[in-house]
Amino acid sequence: MSNTETDIHNRILVALSREFHPRGIFWRQNAGKIRSDRGAWVSLGPTGISDIVGVLDGRSVFVEVKTATGKQRKAQKSFQVAVEKAGGIYIIARSPEDAISQVYPSAHDRLAASSA
Repeated sequence: MSNTETDIHNRILVALSREFHPRGIFWRQNAGKIRSDRGAWVSLGPTGISDIVGVLDGRSVFVEVKTATGKQRKAQKSFQVAVEKAGGIYIIARSPEDAISQVYPSAHDRLAASSA
C-alpha cells in the first residue's frame, strides 16, 4: 500500500466518513488560488487550511494529513491556533487509525460536556 500524502489523505477521508456517519460529514478542502472566468484570482480558503474539513456532532473538524516524516508549515500552525481558539477540533493525522483515534475523543468530550 502506498504511503504518499495523497494516498493517506484518501484513506483518512474514507475512514472518517465511514466511522462517523451519519453524525459527521467530511470533505477534501482544496487550497490555494484559482483564476475566475473573469480573470480575477479567487482564494479557495484561508492560508494554512487543513487538507480535510468536516462537521461532527455540530463541531468543526480540521485534519492536516502528513506522511510519517511530514511537518506542519508555519501557516498551518497559525491556522491550528485559530481553530483551537474558536473551539474547533484540529488534528495532524498520518493514518486513518490515527485520525479516528484523535477525532473520537475530542468529539466524545464535547458530547459529554453538553450533556452535563
